[in-house]
Parts: sequence; structure tokens; C-alpha cells
Amino acid sequence: MIDKIISRLISMGADLSSKNAIKGALKILGEDEGLADLVYIIVKNRAYRKDWENLPPSKRVIFLPQCLRNSKNCQAELTEKGYVCKKCGSCDVAEIVEFAESLGYRHIYIVPGGSMVYRILKEVVAELDSFATLGVACVPELCEASERLSMKGVPHQCIPLKKTGCVDTEVDVDEVKRFLKTGFSDEEEGAGDNP
Repeated sequence: MIDKIISRLISMGADLSSKNAIKGALKILGEDEGLADLVYIIVKNRAYRKDWENLPPSKRVIFLPQCLRNSKNCQAELTEKGYVCKKCGSCDVAEIVEFAESLGYRHIYIVPGGSMVYRILKEVVAELDSFATLGVACVPELCEASERLSMKGVPHQCIPLKKTGCVDTEVDVDEVKRFLKTGFSDEEEGAGDNP
């Protein structure tokens, strides 16, 4: 459904550069303006896909929301760079972190909110000459982050949560893995920094 809407927007020559422009175009088409955030995220994912693919995992920064943790059993420790997963297995975070590490990702952060993301990114900018980010969050948070990152020209990919809320949320783990593997061939999977 979203792909059809995006195709219609493109065929009418709609401005897809901002959420507000998309919202206006959706209104003209008679579509639900509430879809603007999701359409914006998908359009930005497509726009930055090649930039994401062309960087090795060592230059890709992953942000997972702390709300993915199991609120009752999580053993993670909160630090100034977010939570450090103890890989207790009580939620999907450990599976995502272990998979990312097996591919050679070094910058994986489990964060309580956007302000920590931007603080960490300032440090990443000082460390890496080029980088891209992948964020998992609720659609409004992803849209805000995508707008800010786009203004700074930072390539990024966004994965919306499939169950939202501020506690015990869920993401499609297989979808996260697909995004993490983007740019790898089957032979390279697990080869670390050699995509």
C-alpha cells in the first residue's frame, strides 16, 4: 500500500524532500496525511541506501532504543553511552547486538532517547571521517531523526518498531538483520569489515 502511494506521489512530481511537503501531497491525493512520517522514512531509506551499502560495518553506527529491553529481566548497565547489553537473552537486543558484532559492527548503542543519540554522534564525527547510521525507533522519533540527519547530510536507514510504547517494544529482528547485511554478498556475511 505504501509503495503504491509513493509511486503515485512520484508520478505526480510531488516534493518528497520534507515531511510537510509529503503531507501536502498526500492531502491532494486524498490519502491519509497521517502516513506522511512513514512515507518520509521510506523515501529517505531509499535515498540513502547506496551510501549505507558502500560503507563497511566499522563506519556504520547502530542505535537501538532502550524500550526494546525486557523491563522485568534486563541486566544491562546504563553508562554515558547508553545501555551495555549483558546478552542475558531476555529480549531481542542480544540477538541483534551479537549478529551485528559478527558482521564487524563496532558502534552499537542502546539509548534511552534522542538527546543521547546526538551526543554520541558528535563523538562519532570526531572519530570517523565518514559514517552512516541505522536507527530503530517509533515512527515519530525516526522521522525527527531523519530530518535532522538529512539536514547534516548524514546517510541513514530507519527501521520502525512493530510494537510501540515506551516499555517492552518489539522490532522485526529479521528486518534489522537484513538492513545490517545490506552491502554484503552471501560469501562476505560474517567477514567483518570486508563488504
